[in-house]
Order: sequence, then C-alpha cells, then structure tokens
Amino acid sequence: HGPLQSTLPVRADGSVDYEDVDRSPVSRVFTDTFRGLLTEVTGHTTEVPGFDGMMDLVRRMNDMGGTAEAMQQRALGLFQNVLPELHAGWVPGFWKSLVQPKLPPWVTSYAFVKICQNFFPWLMGPMQGDEYVDVRVPEYLRAVFFFLPEFVSFPQTAKAERCRFLENAQCASICVNICKAPSQAWLGEDFGMPVHIEPNYDDFSCRWRFGVEPPPLMEDEAVMVPCFKKCPSKTKGERDALSVRE
Repeated sequence: HGPLQSTLPVRADGSVDYEDVDRSPVSRVFTDTFRGLLTEVTGHTTEVPGFDGMMDLVRRMNDMGGTAEAMQQRALGLFQNVLPELHAGWVPGFWKSLVQPKLPPWVTSYAFVKICQNFFPWLMGPMQGDEYVDVRVPEYLRAVFFFLPEFVSFPQTAKAERCRFLENAQCASICVNICKAPSQAWLGEDFGMPVHIEPNYDDFSCRWRFGVEPPPLMEDEAVMVPCFKKCPSKTKGERDALSVRE
C-alpha cells in the first residue's frame, strides 16, 4: 500500500478516492483547462476522461524531445496561459504591481496558502496550513473587542499530505520539470511571489513555502534523486536532474 492519507477516503487497495473532489465545478474547470493546453503543447488528444486523461497528456509532454530546461520552459508557457484561458489574464500583473509590494509578506503568503487549499485539491490533494507566523493584534482592536487574543497565527506554507500529481506521475522528472521548476518561475516572475516547493518522494507529501526564495535548481534537494523504479517515462534516466548533474 501507498502512504497513509488522513483527509481523503482510501480504498481497500490503498489508493485515494477523489470522486468528491473531482465533482466540484472548480476541479472540472481547471482539469479541462489544463487538458486543453496540454493538447495544444503535445499535439495529442486522449480518450481517457478526467484527471487520468490529463496525466496521460502530461506523460506525453514529458516524453517530448529536448533538454530538461526545454521541458521546464514548455511547462512555464502552459502555466502562463492558464489564467488567460479563464479570462483572468490580468491577475498576475495586478498582483505583482498592486498587491505583492503593498501588503506585509505574511498577508500575501497566507493568501497563496488559501488559494492552494481552495482551488488545487484536484491537482495535489487536500492541503493543510503549516509554518505559522504569529501576528500581533493591534491594541486599539483589543480595546474594543476584549475577547481578541494578543496574537493570531497565519500559515505561510501549504502542505499537500499526499500530492496526487506526484503519486500519479511516479516520476521525479515530471515533478521537477513540469511542476516544481516552472511553478517556482511562474509565481516568482509573474506574481512577484517567491516560493520554494519541496516534494517528498518517500511519502508523496509536498510543501509550498511561500515567501521563501528557492535555491538554484541544481542545488535543490528535490533533484538529488535518481528516477523512481516504477517510473513510466520513455526518457527514464535521461532527463532527471541527478543524471544531468552526473
């Protein structure tokens, strides 16, 4: 059996039942949008429905020719097209120029944690807040509302207990080149939000540490691993970052 999951129903075979998650309108919209963009990038379609079909296209994308860096750039371009496809292409520029520089870092990091928790369980499974920061409640508020505490804690990190994308991919190269590296670049460059994404290949958990500058990719612990034994990629052992380092 795979690693335990405490917030989703687990089937007898140890797999997670995502039916309730996949039924939500948010899940359907994002899954369909990603599938459409992946079809444009790969030039392929799939008859497999839903999330599993999207992952088929992700594997096709991973098996396309080119270097790991080229793969990361293709994935970055895909991410940059998601919001325009949803008629929200104005959001990154608005956030980077009018939100990120004007609010305290704990506020913007907390906002991204809530975005992950509410909009991306379909991709990464349920997420919990982690790495809290204590924020002092202003005295004038406590003077009016006597029941308020002296400090309130806000999470700065979103932790997926069991990342659906990583577990389904069974491939460190897909994790790094199609999710981690391009996500860090997209949020950093387009939103002005630094984030260090820390996947755990042993239990499939993953931390998105907002407000934390990621190290250079070739120094990141996430790339210090060989391919998974069960990796289904046609390029197994060719584009994983550990092979590149060696």
